[in-house]
Amino acid sequence: MSNKDEASSSEELKQNQDTPTVTLTEYEKIKDDYLRLAADFENFKKRNEKEKESASFNFIALFVNSLFPLIDNFEIAIKQNNNAKEIESLYKILQEFMGNLNIVEVPGVGEEFDPNYHEAVEHSGDGDTQTIEEVLRKGYTLEDKLLRPAMVRVKSE
Repeated sequence: MSNKDEASSSEELKQNQDTPTVTLTEYEKIKDDYLRLAADFENFKKRNEKEKESASFNFIALFVNSLFPLIDNFEIAIKQNNNAKEIESLYKILQEFMGNLNIVEVPGVGEEFDPNYHEAVEHSGDGDTQTIEEVLRKGYTLEDKLLRPAMVRVKSE
């Protein structure tokens, strides 16, 4: 070996001796802290994404809830005998808009009564099977979450 090689390897050895070493327990602690921090960050990202989804759901729900009186009035106007084609076409446009937002009507006449989705206003008959006889006011869901329950008349058989 030449003097240059010996000098460079002695310098490397000296640098290695100057570099602080970490004991196994310290290493385990640092590794554990790192893994916890990484898991906390991953949980933060997931929680943040859920909050974004929740905020957008709440915004759509608030907006659509303000449209319900308009929808109800359109339905009342359409039931009248002298309804105009313009009213029906506007109502269809509104229904398409609701469909684009993935807003679905709660099942109605002939379906089984579900207190999670229906609000019973009147009840008739004496039986175990409860079916919806008439829908007095439509209910709506968004992503399987109830926005407004359907107001129904229930018949037991």
